[in-house]
Amino acid sequence: MTGAGVNPRLCHPGAPVLPRVSAVPAGLRAVDIALDGLVPLDSAICAAFAGASGFVTITDLGCTALDYVIPAQSTRPDRLAWYSDPQGQGGRAVIRAAYASVGRQGAGAGLHCHGSWDTAAGARFGHLLGPRTMPEPGQVLRGWVFDGADFDRRADPETGFDLFAAIGAGVASPDAVALTLRPDEDVAETCMGLCDRLGWAQARLEGLGSLNGAGFAGGAVMRDHASEFVVRAGTVGPTRADIDIAVIDSAGAEYAGALVPGQGRVSITAELVLIRAG
Repeated sequence: MTGAGVNPRLCHPGAPVLPRVSAVPAGLRAVDIALDGLVPLDSAICAAFAGASGFVTITDLGCTALDYVIPAQSTRPDRLAWYSDPQGQGGRAVIRAAYASVGRQGAGAGLHCHGSWDTAAGARFGHLLGPRTMPEPGQVLRGWVFDGADFDRRADPETGFDLFAAIGAGVASPDAVALTLRPDEDVAETCMGLCDRLGWAQARLEGLGSLNGAGFAGGAVMRDHASEFVVRAGTVGPTRADIDIAVIDSAGAEYAGALVPGQGRVSITAELVLIRAG
């Protein structure tokens, strides 16, 4: 972490947990997810993954019901941020663009999804509530399953949240890296460093998380530590990171654009996937 950052470092209620970056080299294999409209979105996706971990990107998915939250300031001393009340307006919605991490959650499976959607109230961004989101039948999603890696959700004593952590033995010839970052680690700098160590000239970046402020190319700044982001498009190499994100703060203000390396430090967590492209 070398950048100056947008905000001072955070002091979470719990002691810092090591390692600050968990990176597991992984293989990738595709899985198609047929949606019958009879079960919520998270259940359909997790069933298709059959106990494995990975990720799904979602584009233009029609839903008969959709609910979500946005970040909020915490009212409790044991965490620095939390969530708003559910924001769903009822009626049909379309998920325009979203990313979802899929992983273990105790004896079962869990989903973590950020994205943008069109609702009866207009275009919105936030943290999807998968159990309260019903996809229309007859649609198919494409997911990617990790070989050699998992996202494992566990109670985190540092932040007071239940968080996915990248775990696993890895593979010798990876297509991707499953990656989780802890508070105050910089997204762009971490990804550039990994590409350098792996000898990858270029990688595509997918993922989501929260940021303790964010600086954008062109000068815009998001100051809130209670925020949630998704990567809209990302290309990373050893010396360059072009990471376009959308982010929302606890006041509901939305920002989008190219993240400046060194000005995108994690607030609570980041769940990322680097996919080798060169």
